[in-house]
Amino acid sequence: MSYTKYHRTTIDCTKVRPFLKELIDRCGGPTEAAEYALIGTGTVYRIMHGVHCNCTQGTAQKILLALDHRRQEDRSNKRVHDRLLKARQEQKRIEDLQERLAGY
Repeated sequence: MSYTKYHRTTIDCTKVRPFLKELIDRCGGPTEAAEYALIGTGTVYRIMHGVHCNCTQGTAQKILLALDHRRQEDRSNKRVHDRLLKARQEQKRIEDLQERLAGY
């Protein structure tokens, strides 16, 4: 019996990381995001920290699908997780500081 090498399509983690970060912010933490997306917690940490920065196409699809569902839930509930609100406020504060420093 001969075994052929399993072929899988991998994607660079840098393409998936922004979507995973948003999912983590919307869910409240990496563990909650992993459970919501039905992927391993170690996979979430690996992608976020750039260790062996490739993930399978199936994992990327799970992350994008989970983010889409979470966005729909937040819209229907008219509620966003506090962590996402804090991240958006911090981003706005940084952008305001950059504008003031640049003299716009």
